[in-house]
Amino acid sequence: MKQLPLFVDVSEPERHHPIYRMIRDGDYEAERSVLLSWSEGFEDRDGKFCHEFQVSFESCLWELYLHAYLKEINASADFSYSSPDFVVNGAEPFCIEATIAAPAKGQAGPYGYSIDDMPSDMSRFNSEATVRICNSFTSKVIKLRDSYAKLPQCQDKPFVLAIASFDRPFSHLAAMRPIISALYGLYHDEEETIASGSHKMVSYNVDSVIKNESTNINLGYFCTPEYADVSAVIFSSLATWGKVRAVADNPGALSVYRTFHPNPGSLLPIMRVAQKADYQEHLLDGLCVFHNPFAKHKLNPCTLSHERLAQAFVKEDGELDFVAPNDFLLMRSIMSIKPVTKVSVADS
Repeated sequence: MKQLPLFVDVSEPERHHPIYRMIRDGDYEAERSVLLSWSEGFEDRDGKFCHEFQVSFESCLWELYLHAYLKEINASADFSYSSPDFVVNGAEPFCIEATIAAPAKGQAGPYGYSIDDMPSDMSRFNSEATVRICNSFTSKVIKLRDSYAKLPQCQDKPFVLAIASFDRPFSHLAAMRPIISALYGLYHDEEETIASGSHKMVSYNVDSVIKNESTNINLGYFCTPEYADVSAVIFSSLATWGKVRAVADNPGALSVYRTFHPNPGSLLPIMRVAQKADYQEHLLDGLCVFHNPFAKHKLNPCTLSHERLAQAFVKEDGELDFVAPNDFLLMRSIMSIKPVTKVSVADS
């Protein structure tokens, strides 16, 4: 299959995204190969994708990742349609529209930061991340109702939103707490857990999040029929530049991976540490599909399933249930060692 010319400059050099410039110019041949392989079969329908990849990067990275995900599960997108992003036909057809949780205007993005930018108040950090996810979700729902729902290729099919977190430095630290709050109105509060000395994670229902002094945003989109036109949400906080590095065949890279995995019966996750030469990560590790129990067109759990990803469902008793591999990737951090100069913490 044909690859996109992602690293052939078509945009003004002064507008190049810092990560694009780093990948293009640095010793990242293996990582460039990953991105090019993800682009195989992807069609640049408006002739602007490579330009946006070089200038904006994150939103295009997410689309390429989703394309690679669909190929991994043997789902073929039909690019003869101009929108939405992915129209998948076959025995169980569905549509996907991609978006990202982006930084608030004037705020720092998920690159070029250091350990000094580590959040000190996780409750506030998670709350702000939830606001960014909510903004992305509701803006796409408006687009769905005003445009996509009227297209013949979207009729009588499950419609899935795909959201990735790129809203701030260390955005990966919020993991799935913000998306669970947004969709199901359930918050896991680690600050309160630590403060109270509880032996179980403190969690409670939330119906809103504070956006600013005068505005609250309602939560629990999948707790009422109001958003029945959205069948499910695909979400990842780890489909980042770090994912590209993690799956790249680059055993000589001077990097150390620290990962966190479920540990049943304990507040503390299982932590694993490995050098790049010994580290293995699957493309779909860290990915989750959240199902809407009120969906007008329900998504068959088998449609987007894979042994390496998680799926979330609301049980008949109202409890949230996850089906996931035992070693599901909750979080990942990468420490890159740069000889002589310094040690830097990379993105998730």
